[in-house]
Amino acid sequence: MVALELGGIMFVHPGRGFLDQPVVSVADLRPGDFCVFGAGYGTPYSSKGEVRYDLTTRSADAPSAVRRAINQTSTDITHFDFDLGGPLLPDARRVVDLGDIADGGAEANRAAIKSAVKDVLARRAVPVMIGGDDSVPIPFLAAFAGQGPVDILQIDAHIDWRDSIAGERLGYSSTMRRAAELPFVRSITQIGMRGVGSARPEDVATAKAWGARLITVSEARHIGFAALAQSLPSDGNLVIQLDADAFDPSVCPAVNAPTPGGFRLEELAELVRLAIAMRGLAGLSVVELVPEQDAYGHSANVVGRLICNAIGSAARRP
Repeated sequence: MVALELGGIMFVHPGRGFLDQPVVSVADLRPGDFCVFGAGYGTPYSSKGEVRYDLTTRSADAPSAVRRAINQTSTDITHFDFDLGGPLLPDARRVVDLGDIADGGAEANRAAIKSAVKDVLARRAVPVMIGGDDSVPIPFLAAFAGQGPVDILQIDAHIDWRDSIAGERLGYSSTMRRAAELPFVRSITQIGMRGVGSARPEDVATAKAWGARLITVSEARHIGFAALAQSLPSDGNLVIQLDADAFDPSVCPAVNAPTPGGFRLEELAELVRLAIAMRGLAGLSVVELVPEQDAYGHSANVVGRLICNAIGSAARRP
């Protein structure tokens, strides 16, 4: 792999693009493109404080792992995709790949993520970010300033509403807390919570007081995915933030925080397809895959298939 400067941002060329599609520069983007790029990490936690949070960089190689897995199993986008009822792309729209943002340290990584997303949006393309830890969505979401109201659909085992951990406010336990502070974020719907994470009772209370809608796995199944998708606000920009631990560990075990009782792939694929069919897709980020725990690439393949479902569903909207 070699580092290339594309649009003022250093990217590492992935060799083969996502789904074996072209690797391009930002300047080559066309309106309607689905623009994939990787971001290894945003803001690691230090070892200070009462708990050591040092999981951030375990997901740094996830973008490459997802590309490898999906390029082996979804070999030709012109073939019939039974998840979508036809080929991935039903028209002339493209899937392209920018590569991976070159690691320049936490501050530089955050700036590069935000700049890359702003450039993609300026060209009326759809950013699809493969993380990386769950701190990379913080600059990803911040880049939507000026795009109109943003509605976030977060699918995650955890709510990520901590204000800080050991003084760090930009780490992976604070993603939705920072999103809620963005003036253009109109709504936050969070689906998939279960078990125990970093959230304390006061963090849950803060999320609810802001207006976030918190829906556990069992509640989501009771409500139904079609009703959940229908309940998302309309006439805004839907941004989907997916943490791989939303899947049940029997489906996607290679994650930072495997938590029993999650969703099956077909369930999450249905939810994502319905949400996009009803509300569109302004951007997608998928985070927290841990390649070192994914001996056969199974979890990476699951993540890749979910991304394909999202892209294929968005391509079918007018």
